[in-house]
Amino acid sequence: MISRNILGITIAAFITSTLAAYSSNGVNVMHYWGQNSAGGSNTQGSLASYCQSGQVDVVILSFLNKFNMGGLPEINLASACEQTFFPNTNLLHCPTVGSDIKTCQNSGVKVLLSLGGAAGSYGFSSDSEGQTFAETIWNLFGGGTSDTRPFDDAVIDGIDLDIEGGLSTGYAAFVTALRSKGQFLIGAAPQCPFPDAILGSVINAVGLDFINVQFYNNFCSVASGSSFNFDVWDDWAKNKAPNKNIKVMLTVPGSSTAAGSGYASIAELGSIISSVASQYSSFGGVSVWDASQAWNNNGFHSELYNLVHGSSVALGEAARKTQSSNISSITTTSLATASSALLPLPYAGRSCSSQSRASCTSTGSYTICNYGKWVSAPCPPGVICLSSAQPNNTDPTVSAQFFITSFAGGSFKAVINARRTTLAPFEKMEAIEFTVPDHVRLSQCNLDKVEQVGRHVRIRLKDHQNMAFVLNLSGNVSSDVFVAPDPASWRFS
Repeated sequence: MISRNILGITIAAFITSTLAAYSSNGVNVMHYWGQNSAGGSNTQGSLASYCQSGQVDVVILSFLNKFNMGGLPEINLASACEQTFFPNTNLLHCPTVGSDIKTCQNSGVKVLLSLGGAAGSYGFSSDSEGQTFAETIWNLFGGGTSDTRPFDDAVIDGIDLDIEGGLSTGYAAFVTALRSKGQFLIGAAPQCPFPDAILGSVINAVGLDFINVQFYNNFCSVASGSSFNFDVWDDWAKNKAPNKNIKVMLTVPGSSTAAGSGYASIAELGSIISSVASQYSSFGGVSVWDASQAWNNNGFHSELYNLVHGSSVALGEAARKTQSSNISSITTTSLATASSALLPLPYAGRSCSSQSRASCTSTGSYTICNYGKWVSAPCPPGVICLSSAQPNNTDPTVSAQFFITSFAGGSFKAVINARRTTLAPFEKMEAIEFTVPDHVRLSQCNLDKVEQVGRHVRIRLKDHQNMAFVLNLSGNVSSDVFVAPDPASWRFS
């Protein structure tokens, strides 16, 4: 795994570019643009302003978030294009964005369109729907023709599949059909837990040019230390991906407010980027969510571009600044629980089939699979046991994780990352319910009220209509050992 305790750093040979322009063989810096996630009236500039900054190689328009099979899709670019619909449709006409796309391309910057996102309603029920939708995308945004082209005669350079929820059905057929139309860059944005709950089968089935792995809002984030799993994605790229030249992008939040968890400062990213680039040949650069956050984060965007392309930042100094952040009062052991539905319950003495697989127990100890038998051992003082990989929750329509982001002085912060696994968004969901150990009390949630009676916790979901959501939680533990909630107790009602 990647260590962040690096004092001396040699600038790798990949760091060569000094001008913003997409490189098919080298590294790139990509920024998602359009959603203005920073939220201010002046926090998002025009598309052209970013392309002309000299500090971005690819801009990803975000999002086409409603497929509307059988009709016209819908795009949402927040304040960049509002209420200018084609007559009798919900499809926006954005001529200014179209003009900016040409400006970007004339500056050597590629412009992609991202399909999906957390909010919206999308997906296919069959491969034929995927193939039909590829024709729609080509005619509306690619080299085809239509009377309802949102960006007029501007032609985008490719597609990013940011599929946060729904089914995996049809996406491989969509990519294959789109490939047959012409030269398009096509990538996907899986979350870092491997394999991705929705895109995992898609990226195994069809060749892509890049993957924007979301190393945030998950236990395997770029800021998670030993749980950071770029090595897993590099192994997939080299040994399992249909396109063995695929680039794995390190996708990070552009500021501390851009994601629920997983933000890494420029000082921290300095050592991480250098280490990843020197170890993993699949490394393709860095992608950022999103431009509005990065450009309003004290020069984050420019320093990042210099880090990736090596213009002027001393990476060694950036690494030295991270030393103080590497000192922790507690050691966290993250234990994988993926595929737990296929394995016997991890009680000491019972048989097991997955060597070295580990699991937390309700008593605060942990078990590990050792040559066919579960062996139990107590956690050492100051160590917490966290079941933090993808859990086996009991709702077949949801893929969800619970993981701890910080624990100190009896207080903790945690994240629930939930994704819909049907074509319908969460609009009818009203609450998440689960049980916690006796010594755990949850007190706050970023979305709505937390109710706890004894061990039973209920979190309301008020007017939630997304394909995915992230809950930020906080609470207290009256014990030296933290045991995460049992995923089998989760209910989405």
